Amino acid sequence: MKKIVCMILIAVMSVFLLAGCSSGDDAGGRTVVHFLNWGDYIDPEVIPMFEEENPDIKVNMTTVPSNEEMYVIATTEGTQIDIVVPSEYMIQRLMLEDRLAQIDHSKMENYQYVEDFVKTCTYDPDGTYSLPYTWGTFGLLYNIKMTGEEITSWDALFDPKYKNQILMYDSIRDSIGLALIKLGYSVNTRDPQQLDEAADLLVSQKPLVLAYGTDDLRMTMTNGSAALAPMYAGDAAYSMADNEDLRYVVPKEGANIFVDGMCILKTTDAYDASLRFLDFMMRPDIAALNAEYTGYSTPEDAALELVDPELLENYAFNPPKEDLVDCEYYEYLPKDILRLYEDAWMKVKIA
Repeated sequence: MKKIVCMILIAVMSVFLLAGCSSGDDAGGRTVVHFLNWGDYIDPEVIPMFEEENPDIKVNMTTVPSNEEMYVIATTEGTQIDIVVPSEYMIQRLMLEDRLAQIDHSKMENYQYVEDFVKTCTYDPDGTYSLPYTWGTFGLLYNIKMTGEEITSWDALFDPKYKNQILMYDSIRDSIGLALIKLGYSVNTRDPQQLDEAADLLVSQKPLVLAYGTDDLRMTMTNGSAALAPMYAGDAAYSMADNEDLRYVVPKEGANIFVDGMCILKTTDAYDASLRFLDFMMRPDIAALNAEYTGYSTPEDAALELVDPELLENYAFNPPKEDLVDCEYYEYLPKDILRLYEDAWMKVKIA
């Protein structure tokens, strides 16, 4: 925990140093937009393209590795950050805390391309405070040669015949969440008994599990060292590109669907310039570039028409809409409820 806190403090200091060198207008009289993004989460050509088309604006991008770190930096008093890209549950938290500026759709040419998708975003169904940037699912990646059959259910992760061929995500919300779904419960349950049942299920699964991990699971699956692993769709898409025996599925019981959205902080002093950048990012050709670069799905049908056809055929990138009917977004959980999840996960970890 101390290490995590130190890393966050270092990141905060780095952002303030960067912002302090270029807050307001730069030496050329351009408005500076400070953009807090994930690492490797935008095509490198996009910001230079925007600056060429908008010579009165400069975009300074800083990257972070987690929603929690993004939150700390975005909410630290005196922050110079204008735009953030949090996931849906963190967007909900920022909304509840009144930290986001309202997005003026009337000033955007390209909002029309995300408008239909916005209506599915239960945390902000009118797109008042966020615009969807990328989306995906947390499903099941499997090696068809090792399983010998198509996989359609989370049940496979609990099947004794796959003992020592199963990988699991070392993550509270993700592993507890898939157990809840398998049991027929919501990934956002606040019921202590349901969380106990999910923990007991994961404890009973433990003897079958080869290893727990996060980013390293992708390489293990790509190398053919395990048969099954829950995985985020973007990572799964890359793994499938490197191993033709891999398949990805949104299990029939449902799964987590996630969205990373672009938001403007209420503290910004560059609202109009930030809005122009968001509008640019929603343009179909730009959305297509970013989708191809990141491997994550785009919320825009118009952008899908421009991406590599081979990518469209990848189930992880472009699952059928009917397979998403039973998927749920993670909701922001207050501290007392999150503590129940932490207790349930600790029960699994020490078993």
